[in-house]
Amino acid sequence: MKLNKSDMLSNLPKKGFVKNASGDHIFFYHEFNGKKTGIITKISHTPKMKDITNDIINAIKKQLNLDTNKQVKELIECPMDQNEYLKILADKNIIDKKELEYLNK
Repeated sequence: MKLNKSDMLSNLPKKGFVKNASGDHIFFYHEFNGKKTGIITKISHTPKMKDITNDIINAIKKQLNLDTNKQVKELIECPMDQNEYLKILADKNIIDKKELEYLNK
């Protein structure tokens, strides 16, 4: 499986991630309700890298607290929206379920 790097760069900010380009990498910090959740992932700046390969997808999967590469693909390519991702995080007790329920009312 390969994912397009530009999809990651443009779509993660739509899912609650804040982009910070510094040094050799572009970091994405996840925020919920104005607070950092502790979820961080990164991707290389290098222009040669157009696709994200399976070994990097596996690392991203762990960093994003996802269970499958398919979920990473869905998050990056947008079938999974921000609310779906937040539900996964709430189910894993990374974010408070009560705060999530309050936002969805």
